[in-house]
Amino acid sequence: MRERTPQAMLKWISAEYNMSTSDLARMFQRNPRTITLWLKEGRISVRNGTRIRTSFYFLSGEREPLSAGHSLIDLL
Repeated sequence: MRERTPQAMLKWISAEYNMSTSDLARMFQRNPRTITLWLKEGRISVRNGTRIRTSFYFLSGEREPLSAGHSLIDLL
């Protein structure tokens, strides 16, 4: 199973929590224009992508597929 892109994760957060671009801008400490570009073009830096990814897995309650918190049993 492939992991979602940061753009798809951002769209999920926006839809699931009914957040506007201004709300997302406050959440990620960016301006609304930047969020609009992320949503339209998907060009997101690694640093910002990591922020989105961390927020997505926290808000969705899903386990990060590559997190270091897995036990040996989880990996088998």
